[in-house]
Amino acid sequence: MSASIRYRETTDLSSSAVEVGDGFALRFDRSRRIILRFRLQYDSEGDLDALRYARRLLIREEHLRGLEWEEPSIEDAVFSALHVSWPALASQAAWCREKMGELVGRANRVRHELRPDGVEEG
Repeated sequence: MSASIRYRETTDLSSSAVEVGDGFALRFDRSRRIILRFRLQYDSEGDLDALRYARRLLIREEHLRGLEWEEPSIEDAVFSALHVSWPALASQAAWCREKMGELVGRANRVRHELRPDGVEEG
């Protein structure tokens, strides 16, 4: 199964996580807010629908189980057709990246299951 839905992070940490005056800071401020950015890549409109569906599933799961202390919600991420921007605390960045991977992985599984016998569209 090849992944028809992909993403890559495009966050510019030089401007969002560190101010010019903080260039030689000895301590990383985990309470600073950053904006993580991701670029979505997909092959068809059906892939975009699978992303939307997977996002709704993840949001529903978060609502049902509740969020852990300081866990970021994927509901806070702003999605467009090709980009995702996610405002979060610097301490939550790894968690956000993990959730993006989970979202894209789940969307690819959904997309693969929707294709009859794994036949590629085109």
